[in-house]
Amino acid sequence: MNQQKQTLDYFQSHAEDWNEKATNEAYSLIENRHNAVLEVMKGFQNGASLLDVGCGTGQLAIEASKLGWTSVGIDFAQEMIDQCLRNNSKAGTNASFNCASIFEANLKLETYDVISAQGFIEYISLEQLTEFLSIAYSSLKKNGAIALGSRNRIFNAHSFNSFTELELSLGTLGNLTNEGIILQTSQTQDEAVRKLECLSYDYEQPECHPLTGVAVDTRYQFSPADLITKLSKIGFIVKNIYPVHFHPLPITMLEGELAGKIHKQLAKLASTTWIGNHKLVPYSSSFVIEAHK
Repeated sequence: MNQQKQTLDYFQSHAEDWNEKATNEAYSLIENRHNAVLEVMKGFQNGASLLDVGCGTGQLAIEASKLGWTSVGIDFAQEMIDQCLRNNSKAGTNASFNCASIFEANLKLETYDVISAQGFIEYISLEQLTEFLSIAYSSLKKNGAIALGSRNRIFNAHSFNSFTELELSLGTLGNLTNEGIILQTSQTQDEAVRKLECLSYDYEQPECHPLTGVAVDTRYQFSPADLITKLSKIGFIVKNIYPVHFHPLPITMLEGELAGKIHKQLAKLASTTWIGNHKLVPYSSSFVIEAHK
């Protein structure tokens, strides 16, 4: 599959760059996603177990190890795993890392308390997504949780760029706007999730997307309602939706030095102070959805 080959080629050759992005002090999207996962982990006792799928350069598994968790990271790019091992040694932690595909890992049943997948489902086919959710459900302990990260399709409704043009051509803008209204007007997470559950949206997915900074032609995006529908079919119960990479300014302004600095400051503030605020999700380019077995 060309999508998988492009993804592997990219991450095989960008491990060092990815590690730098994960440790950026001004603002890091990767750290932001990890903050959302750490919120999910707060619902479990220390000593619980974490599996990080598509672990990148290992920061989440290492942080979990520091917190007393048994943590495992897997990634199908060997260069990423090599960087994980260097970071693990430098941190003095005992997280485990394996180079493997989640579809070939033969995970044991009911093994993990939390399974995280950040920057992962955008690179797999829709059929593989269904397979992955089934694997995750089987591998979680009773009441365990999946923290599933996704690029946010709602954001396309007001980014006013080529992504918006694509949604316009697909006729999806009305539904995406409706999701944004629900998230913005719901007073609680539970209210937002329950209303989104009723939508049962299943959007058409284009096979080619406008390019961003990652050289992969097909990088899927999902909306919260879309993923809620897919998770519910497997048996998951969705509890929370966390905003990731809050955009306080139009994206066309971000190349300016002052606007870029303000953007990073406010994105970092949202990541640390308002990570549980569902009302920020429509204005965030990604999100993490928490669902329990």
